[in-house]
Parts: sequence; structure tokens; C-alpha cells
Amino acid sequence: MSDNEKILIASSTKNLSKVRKFVEESAEHSGLDQATVNQIVLSVDEACTNIIKHAHKYNETNTIEIEIEAGYNQFKITFNYKSGNTFDPNEAQNPDMVEYFKNYKVGGLGIPIMKKFMSKIIAQHKNPDVNSLILIKSIDKPSSLPSGTKLFRGTILFR
Repeated sequence: MSDNEKILIASSTKNLSKVRKFVEESAEHSGLDQATVNQIVLSVDEACTNIIKHAHKYNETNTIEIEIEAGYNQFKITFNYKSGNTFDPNEAQNPDMVEYFKNYKVGGLGIPIMKKFMSKIIAQHKNPDVNSLILIKSIDKPSSLPSGTKLFRGTILFR
């Protein structure tokens, strides 16, 4: 069994709380434990922030579609967005933490967090104007839903 849900948001940090709530509810609904839910939500927040900040340069006229596919052995989050540059987080080097704290640096830990918590990260450039970032969390055992749980399918648009 697989369940797909998606939302479309304006590319604004004002929408991050909506994204976090959407992902958290979907992950909990899939029967994931709270620690795994927290790891996924934090990773999604970091990925979405990077798209807003670096790809869209805080231009709120751009949009980001976030699709969740919850299956038996994985929880997959796909960010589809137009404009901006493709960036593959897998190519980024992890910071030297001794130097990081020595210089009291702020920021720059989002990609290491995503790499630590997610099983796989895929960056795709689909055509001249469409990019995708896919975060996958492998699930050791099939998730089970409580009796009577109703699945949600649909699209929610936030502006």
C-alpha cells in the first residue's frame, strides 16, 4: 500500500510551519515513531529553507510543490520547483566542526543534518526550468495504521 499527498506553497519562509505540519501529520499517519518523524520534519525544513533562500532568493512569486509518498519500506518527500539553480547536497562537504565552533559560525548545518537523518538524497534537473530534490527515509518494517484510520489524498494550495 502506498499513499501520496502533496501541497503547493509560495516560496516563502512564512510557509515553513505549514510544510512542517503537513510532513509531520503525514509521517505520524504512516505509523512512524516520533524520533523518525522529528528527523524527517527537520530534514524537510532544512531542504525547503535552502530552496527558498538559495534557489529562489526569497522570491515569493515562485512556488514549491511538496509531495509525500508513504510506502511499506520508505517515506519519500519530493520537492518540485521551477527557476533557480540545481544543487546536489550530496556534493557538499561536511563542515569541519572544530573550525565551525571555533569561529562561532551560524548556519551551514542543514545539509549535514539532511545527510545524517535521511537514507538517500537525490537532486534532479528535469528540464531547463524544473528541479527536484528527493529525500528518502528507509523504514525497517512496514508501517501499520490503527484500525479505522482514514487516508487523505489530495492537494492543498497555500498562498
